[in-house]
Amino acid sequence: MSSKFNHEQNEHEPYPWLEEKVYAKLRQRTIDLVKRSVDALLKDKQRVSLSTVAAKSREFDEKGISESAILDNQEARAYYEQHRSWLGSLRKRAQSLVVTSPTSPKVVKPGRDEQRVRQRYLRMSKEALVERLIIAERALTEQRERWLGQQDEALTWRLRAEAAEARLTQEREVSPRATRTRPANEK
Repeated sequence: MSSKFNHEQNEHEPYPWLEEKVYAKLRQRTIDLVKRSVDALLKDKQRVSLSTVAAKSREFDEKGISESAILDNQEARAYYEQHRSWLGSLRKRAQSLVVTSPTSPKVVKPGRDEQRVRQRYLRMSKEALVERLIIAERALTEQRERWLGQQDEALTWRLRAEAAEARLTQEREVSPRATRTRPANEK
């Protein structure tokens, strides 16, 4: 029973001995292989990319390292990104699209060409599309809240009108009797 409790307690944290004896060594191996591979590629004046680093690492160690191991290891990734051939100009452009996206939804014309809209969305980055979707959901939620508020207010006024009409009808029924008993000078 105590082992079950300990397992639940450490479910999301690695065991300290496992971290120290296994994971730390694997991380350091990845860092060393990335540094050796990148340095060798630079020395040979070859392109530095994830695939070339992974391929070059197999020359130093028969297992080598995978591209995902480079990306998942912070120190190895930083070293790779510092020396990579590709500078990421497209990525900067895609990020600027997100910055310039509106915070409120655009007015949509009823007769718009949906094929052109579809093509425009297909050219957008996933991040920009997510931002637009969040904005659209927010606008839809606000519009629904306004509509529900208006419906609630309309129902309140309708109930008041029905109550007032019922009182008026009741007063009219009582009123003819009262006018018969009232003297003529009170009218």
